[in-house]
Amino acid sequence: MSGQSADKQLLEFKVNGQVDAPDGLDRELLEMAREGKLTGIRRTRLDLVEDWLDHGISAEETCKRLSAYNRSVILAVLEAHAEEYPWLRDCTFVEFGSGGREEQVLGSDQDNGLLMRADPDEEELEDVTQSIVVALDGAGLALCEGGVMISNPEWRGDFDVWLSRLTRWLSNPAEKGSWQSGLILDFKAVFGAPRDVLLLRDRLWEYVRTKPIAISLLIQELTDYRLPLSMFGAFITKKSGPWQGYLDIKHSVLAHLTNSTRILALKYDLLPHNTCERLRLLAEAGHISSKHQDSLLDAWEYLQLKRLTIGLECDREGIPPHNYVNPTLLPKEEKARLKTSIQAVEKLVRLVQAGTGL
Repeated sequence: MSGQSADKQLLEFKVNGQVDAPDGLDRELLEMAREGKLTGIRRTRLDLVEDWLDHGISAEETCKRLSAYNRSVILAVLEAHAEEYPWLRDCTFVEFGSGGREEQVLGSDQDNGLLMRADPDEEELEDVTQSIVVALDGAGLALCEGGVMISNPEWRGDFDVWLSRLTRWLSNPAEKGSWQSGLILDFKAVFGAPRDVLLLRDRLWEYVRTKPIAISLLIQELTDYRLPLSMFGAFITKKSGPWQGYLDIKHSVLAHLTNSTRILALKYDLLPHNTCERLRLLAEAGHISSKHQDSLLDAWEYLQLKRLTIGLECDREGIPPHNYVNPTLLPKEEKARLKTSIQAVEKLVRLVQAGTGL
């Protein structure tokens, strides 16, 4: 089977509404990874997203499918390396952040770690982990600017090292960036035995739920949240720089929805990783109203759909994906939906800040 026919098979299979790869496709991806021919995956990923959206598939489902597709690429890359370096099979490749929540969009970068039960030669470890992240970058999963990748020694270690490291970051604000707490609380195993990763997540969540300082630090990260609407209802956009007049919908709105929902999920020990699934369980248990749940789900859907369409537009223009919108250029209906989304997120943030239910 050629790489082109494999791409066509995947496209047809995914459009028909299934997420798991068909028989033989993983083998084709593995062969492409062995031969270092994953660059065509970039084009396939874009074609898939465009086709899903053209078929009316929701942003929630599209993000889940895209995350599943990216995991299949990761599996192929790890398996190809494990054939040459068998000790990798004694390790678990962990995906953090949006990948761990199954919420990836076009342009989502790598956020990964390696939970190790092997002790390979240090030089070989450096070479192999660097080779893996470079291969993933070639397949369209961009290198993480913050260095959250297995090529960074801080994102490798055995179970005890990981538990100590993550709890230290969560309990000491001087040792972490503001982005890390959210990132490190959402993760899942992609390659290798998942048992230790599940145990690590349970231990970490229990630590956060039973340590008031950890919860308070998570909530403190919301204190700088500024509603990107003026008191008169005008959008507050960038005042200078290349994005002057634009609004960053990821960091100004969506990140606060994700973080607030995660804090409530921690409090009530809700198992799902996905933000939308967490919101549904919170409403079902009565922790937020069903009306507020609907508003938040609609906000999430709108913001992620916008990010997906921006990614496709950027591809057509030959520029990297971004998360900015110019409110003045939006149709009237979209302006209203963006404003409603911001207000729904603002309400959730204030509830969490006020300690409601905590």
